[in-house]
Amino acid sequence: MAKTSDTSISKTSAAKFISSAVKDAELSCEKIKGFHLRKTQRGGTWRIRYTDFSGKVRKLSLGKYVDGTTDRISATQEALNYRNELNKGFDPKQEIDARKKAFVEEDSSRDSRLVGTYLNGPYTRHQATKENGGKHTLDIIKRAFTSFLDKPMNEISKVDIHQWQEDYTNSRIDKQTKEVQPRSYETVSRAYSAFKTMLRHAYKNKVIDAFPLAEVSLIEMSASEKEALHNKESVKRRMLTESEIKGLNRGLEVYKQQLIDGRENSRNHGKSHLPSFKDVAYPNWFFPFFRLAAYTGMRPGDLYSLQWHQLNLQFKRLVKVPNKTRHHKSPAKLDIPLNEGIVNVMLAWKEQIRPNAENALVFPSPVTGNALSKDAHEKPWANVLRLGEVEAKLDFYSLRHHYISKLVSNGTPLFTVARLAGHKSTKMIEEHYGHLSPHHAAEALDSISADFQEAAL
Repeated sequence: MAKTSDTSISKTSAAKFISSAVKDAELSCEKIKGFHLRKTQRGGTWRIRYTDFSGKVRKLSLGKYVDGTTDRISATQEALNYRNELNKGFDPKQEIDARKKAFVEEDSSRDSRLVGTYLNGPYTRHQATKENGGKHTLDIIKRAFTSFLDKPMNEISKVDIHQWQEDYTNSRIDKQTKEVQPRSYETVSRAYSAFKTMLRHAYKNKVIDAFPLAEVSLIEMSASEKEALHNKESVKRRMLTESEIKGLNRGLEVYKQQLIDGRENSRNHGKSHLPSFKDVAYPNWFFPFFRLAAYTGMRPGDLYSLQWHQLNLQFKRLVKVPNKTRHHKSPAKLDIPLNEGIVNVMLAWKEQIRPNAENALVFPSPVTGNALSKDAHEKPWANVLRLGEVEAKLDFYSLRHHYISKLVSNGTPLFTVARLAGHKSTKMIEEHYGHLSPHHAAEALDSISADFQEAAL
């Protein structure tokens, strides 16, 4: 460390200079060439001035003046160091600039490796080359990995993924019951697969120098967890009871009348400009939405994105690629024949809203005309349950479970059920609804036995 005697600027002379000098004045050191104290608007700055090897005068700040004690000794030491570097042929300013540049480049490189930066930049551009701009995949990653957006991709570890798995599995809250409704292992696995594919893309494009998830798999469910989940799913994947069906029908009727009466009350109390619901088939989009969901077993998301050209009322057919598989190379396809009853429902709805184009949404927002939010059905559904005195825990998705369960229990071939439900194979149907299928094994065995019964005698 420098000594007081290494500089001619003493504590006293520095203090006197700062108190009396005008702005930009300099107090030079007679022992260290170029070392000086410069007066500023609010105090002073220790600096060193030198001429670089190109003949250009350079100035480096060595710190602020405080009281001429520690700050003076520290600045003196730095001035001596820089003078020593210059004597050896090194330019301290160039070295400082080089370090700054390296820091900026490293900082920029680190930023490019952040999950959020890569997701919203290069990976979004990559997905844009796919059908629908890869929106489904991008939405899955953004929704599932929010906590990872500011994390460098190359620093993601096995511990991070397993902690994410636990958090994401248990982060969904049922809006009606306010209870935790764990996501299925399949849903979590699908999100992780999308995220892992993005990191592999970053590795292949040399944004990160290693693929951190190469050997990282999700934690498998234990046998007891699988059994508990299977039992829980079996309770949900069932046909609606006769009581529930009656309750839903009753709830729909009462809810419809409430909306009509409510509108008439508004018209009679200063809002006569509002159209009467007495003159339309449906006082709310939810009624045809419910009927189509019950008839087709379609997921809410597929109903929200349904367009009129996919619902061919003339030829009585609904043809649509489910949202869940539309980003696949060979997506599944819904192809559902429509009976007279549902055709009449949808014709009445079409006449009521009068869409301006065949690619218009079947269920647009009555306010904006754009797509409804993905949970828009939950409030009217809750009203129907309450008014029909149906248990509040019954999910709207139960209409889909009822649809598939009834098809299976009626003996419909599982391949046909899978196609009508929008699945590419019968695997899911067999796993979750197979127990409802009529058991023909005994009949088949009796038939085989009869083939050889006479010969045995």
